[in-house]
Amino acid sequence: MLDHLYRFTRTTPGLEKTLRLVQSLCVLALQIPTLENESISRFNIAKTQFALTRRFLRFFNFIDCFNRAFALLGSTSSAQGNIIKTVIEISKWSCFGCYFLLEDLTLLHATSIYPNPYNAAILTEANKFWFYALGFSILGAANDILFSSASSASKTKDEKKQAPSIDRFSLLKKMLCVDACDMLIPGTFLGWIEMGQLGVGIGMVVSTLVSGWDMWNAV
Repeated sequence: MLDHLYRFTRTTPGLEKTLRLVQSLCVLALQIPTLENESISRFNIAKTQFALTRRFLRFFNFIDCFNRAFALLGSTSSAQGNIIKTVIEISKWSCFGCYFLLEDLTLLHATSIYPNPYNAAILTEANKFWFYALGFSILGAANDILFSSASSASKTKDEKKQAPSIDRFSLLKKMLCVDACDMLIPGTFLGWIEMGQLGVGIGMVVSTLVSGWDMWNAV
């Protein structure tokens, strides 16, 4: 168990998920009504510091996102395949890239190195792109589920081809769950979704555990 945890936290995604889980638990702890002022202050500091540490770990994520979008633009196979899926994927990765890039622009302000008067505006735009990216991701997963259901229905007689379809269907459902829970964060930040921090914290825990479980099994 400890050896597995060591291998998991040695990877950057695994460490990021671990910190995210602790951060989400801090969010939930702050919702305890009987919490003392000193404890509230400590949990707030912990939540902020864990969030800041995670931002350093994903600092260059925008490169991978834009690279995925450009790869889809220049792919001949995507042009010959489902054009709707390709457009959704390009939109998703482009929005994710814009989100990470804009978030990086506020890092000096977050670390109190160089205050930025436009920090609030940049964060607002960053969260908009995050919300759009998750929306495209949900749309893409829903599109894949529809096509997977139609494909599996036409191949009911072929049992060998059903197993991969079932695994993919399960993966798509997990993606929908994770993206829907994550959407609560930018949604509440922007005021587009009405929900308290308790719901956001629960959503963070659920999405972290669901997405992190496959990563845990992979190491």
